[in-house]
Amino acid sequence: MLTYLVLFVSAAVLVIFLTPFTVTLARKIGAMDYPEARKIHTAPIPRLGGLAIALSMTATMALGYVSNIYIQAGISTTFGIILGGALILALGVYDDVRNAGASLKLAVQMIAAGIAVALGVRFQLASNPMALQMRDHFDLGQLSIPLTILWIVGLTNAMNLIDGLDGLATGISMFGSITLFLISLQQKAGLVTYFYAAIAGATFAFLKFGRNPASVFLGDCGATFLGFLLACLSVLGSQKSYTLAALLTPLIVFGVPVFDAIVTLVRRYLQRGKMFDADRQHIHHQLLSFGLSQRQAVLILYSISIVLGITAFAFTVLLDEYAAVILGIFGLLGGFAAKEMHLIGPKRPAMEREFRLRNKSQD
Repeated sequence: MLTYLVLFVSAAVLVIFLTPFTVTLARKIGAMDYPEARKIHTAPIPRLGGLAIALSMTATMALGYVSNIYIQAGISTTFGIILGGALILALGVYDDVRNAGASLKLAVQMIAAGIAVALGVRFQLASNPMALQMRDHFDLGQLSIPLTILWIVGLTNAMNLIDGLDGLATGISMFGSITLFLISLQQKAGLVTYFYAAIAGATFAFLKFGRNPASVFLGDCGATFLGFLLACLSVLGSQKSYTLAALLTPLIVFGVPVFDAIVTLVRRYLQRGKMFDADRQHIHHQLLSFGLSQRQAVLILYSISIVLGITAFAFTVLLDEYAAVILGIFGLLGGFAAKEMHLIGPKRPAMEREFRLRNKSQD
């Protein structure tokens, strides 16, 4: 436990120290988020905050590697994550400066996910929920490759999509890493537990700068890096268990960004819009249009993430068939929420006007 605490504190201290430097760098190289019709803020804000998180994670795990034999023994299993994560980070920095196209981003994300999968990061086994004994399981075989790539690329983009309010993606990443830390600790999942401790410390410290009113944004480099890292680690953690719940747990933990990403794709398809064009109908935008402030909207989504985290932790002690039933219930509730919040289908009447008035009053 002392090692986990050291990693948490080290990552937090490094983020506090490095973030001001990334702010200066962002201003020098033009990595600024300027106000526009779709944006909520009214003044240019530096984007490269995620770089501080990535650098602090690298330094923290390097410290752990030279001082902890368990991290030394398991680090070889993370080469795919390290290489893929470096590629995602480089793409994110480029995007924050030059605004990379959707096709380029998707191609690089696929390559990064492919590297991670090729070097051992993949779903392997799952239990049969219809079996009488939990020990009965089946090998996913070649199906594990596309499933894992879909999960990694999906969560990478989902975390980026949800990064629309000050501190939202950072807080969701923090709560998710804490939940997965506790689950990994209970299941003795090994190296991933140390990573989760460092991510929790880094994201906790970054909220000092990223919460409303934010002085620096995660940027694409931060949101996609966290999404990629958490996606890969959750896959590695699931390899320690044969249960169906091990595969479902990450979906529940990151239920908010996953839900938003799914309804976004469905909505854009139904509206015959371009799948990768940005819009203002994400769940956080809709909460603002209902009259909530940024802080209120973020707190609501934080609360949902905490509830989902508690539910995911409960999955580790439930039989698979109950976990599947609970997931189905969440799916029905999510569908109902999407309908009532007008996340799918035509825009709510006068939504654009309400959104502009709300933003003006906040300013």
